Amino acid sequence: MNDYIAEFTGLLSQLDAEERSEVVDFYTEYLQDGNFTAYNDCVRELGTPRQLARKVLADYSIKNLQADQSSDKQSRAAKPKDNVKTVWLIILAVLSTPVTIPLALGLAGLSVAIFATAFSILVGLIALAVGIIFGGLGSLVVGIGILPSDAWLSMLYIGVGMTVVGILVLMSPVFSAAFNGIIRGVTNFSQWAYHKVVPQNRAEKHGKGRQK
Repeated sequence: MNDYIAEFTGLLSQLDAEERSEVVDFYTEYLQDGNFTAYNDCVRELGTPRQLARKVLADYSIKNLQADQSSDKQSRAAKPKDNVKTVWLIILAVLSTPVTIPLALGLAGLSVAIFATAFSILVGLIALAVGIIFGGLGSLVVGIGILPSDAWLSMLYIGVGMTVVGILVLMSPVFSAAFNGIIRGVTNFSQWAYHKVVPQNRAEKHGKGRQK
């Protein structure tokens, strides 16, 4: 058991000291109470240390993200990063879980389709923004280049370039809102699918039973 807990603890470096101590104490107590002393017994009960750690990290990430969203303590710039981190941890946890039931297989296929669609939209938004930037800058460069030979045409190009750049600046909140909205949507779906596919382990069920 000690080897199992030691390996499990080493995989929880993303948690802070208090969270890590809390979860390690919980599973250590559960294994001790159930007299799971051998490493293989622990694996049969809770899965491998890596499987259990990935589930724990996903659970804590979801909990912390929901707490931040409800209290709104974090800045808007920090939330997309946390959303992406949560989605990645959820994916790792799901991949570590044996997927055998039809519902899980269906959700896995649906998840792939949603992620692919969201990724395509994000790439499209980025490509559009880059295209606008290069188009505006190109028009400005051309306008400045022909200024000595044709002032009127130069001003036209410069005016078009400045207009394009101005439109991009005005549209930047829309691009930002669309980007953040897609990330939040994927995160919310990932959390919903995670709770459908990854069940509570016996230790979690046992802990809830003791609290009642």
